[in-house]
Amino acid sequence: MAAPDYYRILGVKRSCTVEEVRQRYRLLARQHHPDLNPDDPEAAARFRQVVEAFEAILAAKAKTKAKAKAASRTRKHAAQYRQPRFTGKEDLYEEFFGICQEDSSPSWSAGADFRYDLEVPFLAAIKGMGTVIAVDHQPQCRYCQGSGLSPGTAYRECPECQGRGRRFGGPGLLRFGPVCGHCRGRGKVVSQPCQHCGGVGSCSHTQEYHLRIPPGTRDGDRLRFKGEGGGGYQNGPPGNLEVVIHVAPHSFFTRMGNDIHCKIEISFAEAALGSAICIPTLDGFQMVRLPQGTQTGWTFRFTGAGAPGGPLEPPGDQVNEIIVTTPQNLSPRQRSLLEELGHLELEPFERAGHE
Repeated sequence: MAAPDYYRILGVKRSCTVEEVRQRYRLLARQHHPDLNPDDPEAAARFRQVVEAFEAILAAKAKTKAKAKAASRTRKHAAQYRQPRFTGKEDLYEEFFGICQEDSSPSWSAGADFRYDLEVPFLAAIKGMGTVIAVDHQPQCRYCQGSGLSPGTAYRECPECQGRGRRFGGPGLLRFGPVCGHCRGRGKVVSQPCQHCGGVGSCSHTQEYHLRIPPGTRDGDRLRFKGEGGGGYQNGPPGNLEVVIHVAPHSFFTRMGNDIHCKIEISFAEAALGSAICIPTLDGFQMVRLPQGTQTGWTFRFTGAGAPGGPLEPPGDQVNEIIVTTPQNLSPRQRSLLEELGHLELEPFERAGHE
């Protein structure tokens, strides 16, 4: 069965903005809501179709936006987890000048910590979700066990530094020199490189990780995988993999603590007369009857309808703020009615003035 055309159901173009979708939805939801059409048996089906189309279009636009942001962020931070940093036991001379004392030798160091930035949709962070990420690693070559040597061969002394790992020179007890670039400070080089890793001792590998984003996750929360970072140097321990969560903004909801805030736009007539409106929530929709004379800035809460709380805190609420919109581009009929309303409002003051 062919999938429904949600854009046709709402009567909007595929290039429409989120605000245009919201405006069109509010109009159709009021028009077809079963509570407002008690004599129409098909109103409930039309209303469900409008709600389904609204949710599907918003989800599609949020997914497209999230993919674009995630791709940009992944390119920006790719070097941070593809090229580990060695943080060895080097002193300030080597760090700033590339030189050190003659009797010092390269020591072991822990592997670099990898960072992976993951963007998750707003509702997924509230409700929780499972996902899979792929991280580039460079594990030890299993054919040469990380030595970089072909089977049956051995290292040979570095011809550039005569096996010392440094280039030394000058008189005195302390003779300073840079790390040998040919052997990278090891004092030895590969005689016949491994055919599988080219003498590097490691191979490129992409590792998948299955993540569980817990309900109520906040922007900036981190998940850590111990020992899943870069490999250690000179048998040092591996680093860690840290996944940083970025929660994508929502087109309707805003999170403040555990409370979820939103703005509900209503017309001047709805505010003055009072009306039933349908408000989106994290779990669907809820009907609310507004009192007559509703004003901009009035708020009301859906208790417990916000983000889930922790072990020592309750769940948040959904805080709905009313925004009364002023009509623009009035038709002649609308202008006439508003002018008549204005005269009626002034009559008590005119009578009082005459008395």
